[in-house]
Amino acid sequence: MPIAKTLMVLCASLVTLPCYAKEPQMSDIKTYCIGRYLVDLPADAQINGQSYDYKYGRIESNGASESEDAFTKEMAEREAQLKAGKQRKGYALTKVRRSGSSIAIFQLSQQLLMGPSLGFEAHRWDKGRTFILEQTGTIPAEYETVLTDVQTNLMPNLHGRDLDNIPAQPGFCLKDGFIANDGSQAHYESAGMSFKFAQWPGVLVTFQTMTVTKLGEPKLLERMESGGIPDAFKTLAAGIQILRKGERAINGRDGEEMLSTVPSGNGYHLHEFRWESQGTSINDPLKPTLIVELESGMTPGDDGEPTRPKLTDEQAIAIFDAVANSVRLRPVDGAKI
Repeated sequence: MPIAKTLMVLCASLVTLPCYAKEPQMSDIKTYCIGRYLVDLPADAQINGQSYDYKYGRIESNGASESEDAFTKEMAEREAQLKAGKQRKGYALTKVRRSGSSIAIFQLSQQLLMGPSLGFEAHRWDKGRTFILEQTGTIPAEYETVLTDVQTNLMPNLHGRDLDNIPAQPGFCLKDGFIANDGSQAHYESAGMSFKFAQWPGVLVTFQTMTVTKLGEPKLLERMESGGIPDAFKTLAAGIQILRKGERAINGRDGEEMLSTVPSGNGYHLHEFRWESQGTSINDPLKPTLIVELESGMTPGDDGEPTRPKLTDEQAIAIFDAVANSVRLRPVDGAKI
């Protein structure tokens, strides 16, 4: 954990400075579908990174459009590579499962000292997009069940999607795609996107949603206020300011927030803002943990030091509030893709 964030956690009990800014009039916005949620960002926000996991692991996309014939050719080439032993973790190909020309699943195994280790690669083509889900170390007793679910449920319901397309059908949005699923059954999901802004170098806004919830785990403010301050950090900690903290409900989700600035050591402060709403049950796709963060100084300058923020505390709060207040469960009407 960066020193700045560590200090924010340790020093949350410092003097609170009320600082409530009006939200900017974000008339020019862009809406993003992240997991099962929607978030609004200024239209000129740039995607900095994104990550998606669903049930059995991370689902990657190639980010480019290609034909189904090209996909079929790639799968033949991949099968040949696996038969030749060119799997990066040393697994061997044992079987190929196909569903039409758009789904190919390569079953993998490796003999270890403690016995066989199983895994798979699942590939999917739809609407010009290709996706891959890889897993190794699959529990042997669950292997056939997992493969059947991937082949008959997950992959057929994984569809290509342009970034601007907001599905009306219940399901989970990921990079370049969408998994049709009503969320009625418990399973693991995780989605996150971060954004940067050309006019504010070093400012990073992140939204995350995840079903991994530890029931009874301390909430945000309790975690941040539970630690002491090491002697080596007390001088620096004295410069931390709490701009706002407390409970905050957003669009039907109870949560807590902590908005702080921390000294950089170079004569200016950096922003560390976080709003968090804990999930209410384990692996519930419709009630996941939600997190919104804003951080400044994330891009090193020419001297390797954090970038001096080019926005005031009030501006940072306004951006954070506008994004956080836009977080909502995506409305659906049951339409099918």
